[in-house]
Amino acid sequence: MTTRRMQGRIAAARTFDRKANTVPKARSWTRRIYVNFGAPEELLDACALLISEVAANAVLHGAGATYTVTVAPDLWIEVWDASPLLPRHREHELTSEGGRGLELLELLAPGYQVIKDTPRGGKCVRFPPKRWA
Repeated sequence: MTTRRMQGRIAAARTFDRKANTVPKARSWTRRIYVNFGAPEELLDACALLISEVAANAVLHGAGATYTVTVAPDLWIEVWDASPLLPRHREHELTSEGGRGLELLELLAPGYQVIKDTPRGGKCVRFPPKRWA
């Protein structure tokens, strides 16, 4: 684990191998950070679902050997991978298992951002999970 500045705040960051078996590790690591930052209980499920989706997308559609997850104290999450290709809405059947990542972000993290990362290359997907009512 390392620390660095994200959006002006000190954050926890961890780099994972871009392999499918790291997605649960990224999810549990992020959840622990959220708990340590005092996140309300209702955010933990949204956090787990969204980090699973975005980390899985970094594994499936990203580039490079690794991806990095950063969590800021204001509970924004950032997932970086080396691919410069930005996510896009995909057509999918009702029974398909994939293609709903941006829909989930729009529903559970309406302030999400997709940013080309000029200093490192690649892109970042940043989002603050919203509270569930």
